[in-house]
Amino acid sequence: MLTRIAPLAYCAMVLVLAGCVSGQVTDAVTGQPIEGATITFRDAAGNVGTVTTGQGGVYSFDGVASPKPAPGPVRFEVSAPGYAALTVERDLRYDDNEEHTWAVENFFLVLGGG
Repeated sequence: MLTRIAPLAYCAMVLVLAGCVSGQVTDAVTGQPIEGATITFRDAAGNVGTVTTGQGGVYSFDGVASPKPAPGPVRFEVSAPGYAALTVERDLRYDDNEEHTWAVENFFLVLGGG
């Protein structure tokens, strides 16, 4: 029997000390998840990583299968076919839980881009 573990739970279990950034990319109007969206980050420490959303529009920068951003200012670039690209800078602090091991960054895209 296969058991599916949610990305956030996976991050918390596997990378308790290392940190993890995960979230969901959705349509800004309908709220529907966007599969196949590309998320790229660039942080102040010079780290760069790119992942693609999977089922349910979920993505994860976990430090194992993909690099993870360092705490502090991080620029995220999000794109998907048919949607306007989004570039946003966020101050990442890994404080979405008591152990400070993950951060949730959700992105909302608007139709009308390449």
